[in-house]
Amino acid sequence: MKSSRHTFQTSDGVQLSWLEAGSGQTLLMLPGWSQSAALFRDQFEGLSDQFHCLALDYRGHGESEKTDHGYRISRFAQDVQELLEHLQLGQVTLLGHSMGASVIWAFLDVFGSDQLSGIVIDDQSAAMTLLEDESQSEIENAGAIFPWDQLNQICASLKSPDADQVTRSLMDNMLSDQISSADRDWIMAENLKFPRHHAATLLFNHSTQDWRDLIMRIQIPTLIIGGESSVVPEVSQRWIHSQIPNSLMEIFPTDAGGHHFAFLENPDRFNIVLIEFI
Repeated sequence: MKSSRHTFQTSDGVQLSWLEAGSGQTLLMLPGWSQSAALFRDQFEGLSDQFHCLALDYRGHGESEKTDHGYRISRFAQDVQELLEHLQLGQVTLLGHSMGASVIWAFLDVFGSDQLSGIVIDDQSAAMTLLEDESQSEIENAGAIFPWDQLNQICASLKSPDADQVTRSLMDNMLSDQISSADRDWIMAENLKFPRHHAATLLFNHSTQDWRDLIMRIQIPTLIIGGESSVVPEVSQRWIHSQIPNSLMEIFPTDAGGHHFAFLENPDRFNIVLIEFI
């Protein structure tokens, strides 16, 4: 089913764009860092005959307004809440890919879970950067893949003249060789709709969040999706699963889309997993 595009204005005056298709139980999909709602094309195609599918372009991303403020996880969670209020929606399933999962955790932290029927955490670490006094096991369980010096270097490079090439290198590291060159270029083009200096600001904010104490308190139905060969360590997804009572987990094997973008690499299996959960 073809999706339609809409806009609304946030409380701080920013025009946000979202995609919508279908009817029934609402599934709101939140993309990862620097990504856009358009990347959920296969979910709209495969799920909107059964569900009311929505996908949000965060401020600065995709077709949303390129504002100069609010590039932090807490504000993104507020924007999600305001979209739900604008559409008068409740009992929604939230799906967050990568950074989108951090937006979900921030939403739960501030607004609670009364509006949600369930959440899908798609390949996101509980904490991407930790202080140096953490043990090796804590670092592995948290999925802390960015040492401080590396995080600072990446963020600085996203503000440099080489920002486009740095972005391509980051994306190439997250995609398997099975992604076509056309899709790789399309994903890159969607990324670059988000101004690179704001992408640096957001990446630093995102990477310095630690959600471990919040994850331990989640009580609503939860599905965790990971990839055997993802840049996000599988052990970190298993740790999240161990902390949430009665949660479900799906780890995609390497040869079946088991990379960071499983929803693009193996959309048929990904969509079946979502249908079964919802």
